[in-house]
Amino acid sequence: MSLKDELKKSQPIFYQILLNCFQSQKIPHAFLLVGEGNNILAHYIAKSLICEEDILACNECNECHRIDNHNYADLICIDGKAETIKKGQIEYIQEQFAKSSLEGKVKIYLLENIENATPDAMNSLLKILEEPIQGIYAIFTCQNLSRVLPTIQSRCQVIQLLPQSKSFLKKQLQNKDISQDDINILTELFHTYEQCEEYIDSEFLDEMKLEVFHFIEDLYFHRENLIINVQTHLLKKYKEKQNIQLFLNMLVLGMKDLFHVKQNMELTYPSFKSLFNRIEDSNDGIIEKIELILNTEFLLETNANIPLLMDSMMYRM
Repeated sequence: MSLKDELKKSQPIFYQILLNCFQSQKIPHAFLLVGEGNNILAHYIAKSLICEEDILACNECNECHRIDNHNYADLICIDGKAETIKKGQIEYIQEQFAKSSLEGKVKIYLLENIENATPDAMNSLLKILEEPIQGIYAIFTCQNLSRVLPTIQSRCQVIQLLPQSKSFLKKQLQNKDISQDDINILTELFHTYEQCEEYIDSEFLDEMKLEVFHFIEDLYFHRENLIINVQTHLLKKYKEKQNIQLFLNMLVLGMKDLFHVKQNMELTYPSFKSLFNRIEDSNDGIIEKIELILNTEFLLETNANIPLLMDSMMYRM
């Protein structure tokens, strides 16, 4: 399924508003996307503004790929999540777009997480929006609309996004050169592509997968090594609560696969299938272990003694 078809299905309001604007050739000079998972959609608007193959972005032509590869010279992107958007950055946009177009086409500035702009930056931005210039388009994203000046909202085509579907997120991840295990894990653990980005192609995710594999293998075949291996590998390297919580979440997915492999269902960890096929455990036994893991994760929220909680969980297993 193409990105366009996926958007029709997962973001019908966004897609229809965009299609109506481009078909009527009444394209607003500023869009404001509200909701999670808006990065891909913001870039889709940018691609639609320069795509030469279709009314909306085909996502296949050279022009669309230039947006994906960040080599369209008249596109300026600033992310308010990485750092607060400041007045100087808005002034920089004005200075650059006052010059002749490098591409000979439209100029686009994309401000992500615009609610994280300073008051001075918001006011400078408002001045630009009050006097729009033909051929210059703004694309803004935010998750908290109440923190965006009403005067800015009134000068934008505001589009409320629907919660991102798991199928759409998996489609986005499949476009990356990552394993099926990684695609499945990220889709299960996170809601948006932005939340997944820091783990794509990361050593951290590979290391955690290995820890999950060794935990399950030790649990069923080398129980005498389980606690010492967790202490000397996982807990020695990863001391932050959020990292242990992520490990426990990934471990739950692995334990659930023990049900799935019995039913020939799709696995979260297809690369672990040979291990899962060797394991014999009752459904009640698997459920009991999953409940212990989930209870440990819950207790982590209120208890800072991570090694003690992990040891307790493993003893009870």
